[in-house]
Amino acid sequence: MATAAQELPEQMGQVWLKTSGFTLGHFVNDSYPNLYPALLPVLMVDLHFSVVLAGLLSSIAALTTQLLQPLTGFLADRFGTRWFVVGGLGGGALVASSALAFAPAYWIFLAALLVGGIGNALFHPHASALVGDLTARKKGLSMSFFMIGGNFGRAVAPVAATTTFLLLGRHGLALLAIPGVIMAVILARLLTPAPAPRIRSVRVWTPEFRQGLRHAANLLAMVGLRNLASSGVLVLVPILWHELHRPLAEAAGLLSVMFLAGAFGNMSGGALSDRLGPKPVLIGSAVLSSACLVAFLTVGGPWSWITMAALGFCLFSSSSVVMVYGQALFPNNKGMASGITVGVGNTLGALAVALLGLVAAAYGPKVALMVGAATLLGSIPFTLRLKNDQEQAIQTT
Repeated sequence: MATAAQELPEQMGQVWLKTSGFTLGHFVNDSYPNLYPALLPVLMVDLHFSVVLAGLLSSIAALTTQLLQPLTGFLADRFGTRWFVVGGLGGGALVASSALAFAPAYWIFLAALLVGGIGNALFHPHASALVGDLTARKKGLSMSFFMIGGNFGRAVAPVAATTTFLLLGRHGLALLAIPGVIMAVILARLLTPAPAPRIRSVRVWTPEFRQGLRHAANLLAMVGLRNLASSGVLVLVPILWHELHRPLAEAAGLLSVMFLAGAFGNMSGGALSDRLGPKPVLIGSAVLSSACLVAFLTVGGPWSWITMAALGFCLFSSSSVVMVYGQALFPNNKGMASGITVGVGNTLGALAVALLGLVAAAYGPKVALMVGAATLLGSIPFTLRLKNDQEQAIQTT
């Protein structure tokens, strides 16, 4: 019989194997909702829609991509099946790629984004909850490792979309579904046998859950304002670059640089929060992100790339901090916690992107992005109101 000392390396190996699998799955999964923004100038011409409707795309797509996450998180907690992860990834990949390649009109493309968003909503809460269960200590760092996969996926998406379009044309974008289908098969094997449910009864509306909801209001407001700015950058930078008569590939490269730097910011923010606590990281991220966005809009040449990288690093340094904060609010419902924190919070921000589209239509995308920079600073008062007891819970879980 193996001793505890002999079993420990094997157990740790299994933990890191599964964490790496979820991280790679997150990488592939998060690329699909981020394929279309880099192609917005092309799609606006091909499908005949305006900058206002471009902003509306992000807002409406969030209704399934983000808003359904609390429900899918609850169902994942209740039933514990691997098909939330596997089916969400595979289905979302097929629908998103097909929409880019073949949708003949704006409203059909929008409907496809809604359907594809269901897959994204199925994947996220269950996968993040499973990662949270794998690690007993340093949850900020371990969640950063998972979240960094999403950052790299978002970084690759603009380049993958534009490169495929330039080489193979619009119909060639259908080939982008292949990595998602392959990764879904890999995760199906990794999650055999299927994870057990976390909730053994249907009772969710407990005093602890109600207390978490009361504390969640400020967190959701903070996440919403931050996501308004990040979604605004994703939608409006390609449109701004098109108005400046700059190449499509250059706009895609800027978005990739932002997300790539964000991956390193994510890891740094998670590790720093384990030492300093979440509030200093969240406040510092908001201030520096706002400054970097203003700098990006006021400089040119090589500085555009540098300031965009700095923006991504600072902006996404809070991602894992927010996720762990949400799970500390709802420790017995981690899947639903991830859904509420990311899903509802990001939906609030994404819905407001339509307003940035209106500002862009009236005053130009540069002014609309300046408004986004201001909303980052507006998130600070809500961060200051976050409960100290939940902050302590993060550092002790």
